[in-house]
Amino acid sequence: MVLRDQLADWLFRAKLDSDVREAVLLAAYEAMANVVVHAYRGAAGPLDVCAALRGGDLIVTVADHGSWQPISRPGPLHGRGLPLIHRLTAHAVVDRGGLGTTVTMRFACPPG
Repeated sequence: MVLRDQLADWLFRAKLDSDVREAVLLAAYEAMANVVVHAYRGAAGPLDVCAALRGGDLIVTVADHGSWQPISRPGPLHGRGLPLIHRLTAHAVVDRGGLGTTVTMRFACPPG
């Protein structure tokens, strides 16, 4: 995925710790996958990814412009993304607003 590769490159150039980079990439990828599954139901649609260093934190947002649609038939591959995101981040918020869904993730970045 191009966005994931671009994020990985940015994280590397930001000289973040490899453990932080891996957590960010996994959490961001899960959020991006949720866009495909929930916002557009497998169809193409816009996806915004933003990352910024603020003080000792890295803030990553993944946003869509679709409408959240729960999975009609839960299965073994569904229902794990958001819990994983919450475990990988210092803090995560999912905002399912009228203009789409935004996942905002905060990661603590040790000085390095």
